[in-house]
Amino acid sequence: MTHRTRMHTRFSVLASVCAVVLVGCKPASQDTDKRLADYQARLQACVDSMENKTRIPIMGGGEIDTSRFAFNVPHMNVTDEGECGAVGFEAEFYWTGEKIVPNAPKFTGLHPTKIPPEWRRLGVGASLGNRRLGNECKAHFDPQKCPDPNRSPSGPPPTWPENLTVRPKAYPGLEMRLSEKRSTHAGFFIVGWPRRDGVTPRVISCWSHEVDFPVHKMSIAELEQLDFGKRTFPCDVEYGSFDFKGGGARISTGTEALRDIVPALKALQQYLSDSIIKED
Repeated sequence: MTHRTRMHTRFSVLASVCAVVLVGCKPASQDTDKRLADYQARLQACVDSMENKTRIPIMGGGEIDTSRFAFNVPHMNVTDEGECGAVGFEAEFYWTGEKIVPNAPKFTGLHPTKIPPEWRRLGVGASLGNRRLGNECKAHFDPQKCPDPNRSPSGPPPTWPENLTVRPKAYPGLEMRLSEKRSTHAGFFIVGWPRRDGVTPRVISCWSHEVDFPVHKMSIAELEQLDFGKRTFPCDVEYGSFDFKGGGARISTGTEALRDIVPALKALQQYLSDSIIKED
């Protein structure tokens, strides 16, 4: 099985269903196997039909311009009605300090072993939203299909007591919020760039070795001087904190990127948004 086939079959249904009985499980019915085989065939045909295209339809409306990515075909799905469209993608980019470039020689102009150490890696696991449904929700709200527009946004509160707020000098544009229950991971809140609702802060979570950086035990003065240096520990920005036109994504990077993570994320958001083509 090729890498491309494995990538797209993750959206398929399970191959068998077990019913718990006294003697164990019984095999799935022939009808289930037939439906699965039919779906897999339709999905593969969907993927194959997009192989030589650079403008690929998004499930529910819009298109994604794959000429701006290192992959040929994003994650696809196909409905029972025959609609074939993209539902997400996985990709890797670099922030050069000036612009976003996909991680591939045709974009970087460099052999993978020649990537400058100051370039920041940004891994993206994206989900493409149903833009058509979103437009319909704006036009005429349907409580059966649309999220409640009056629902309070989830996520951290927009403000935090000043005496419990720490601004690490090494990481401009980021702040840390302290509470009675301190976590072993470092949570950074982006200053001045809230989520889509305009108030909820975006969050970056990083994990370090407790022996080297026991952030949950550090004082405010120590946290102000926090600097991971060249040590690389994983950091993530979850879906709620990173949106772009037509979707949202989970961003993975490392502590070495924290020094300029805010301009990097803003540039990445713009790059992904520019890759989504609106419906007419």
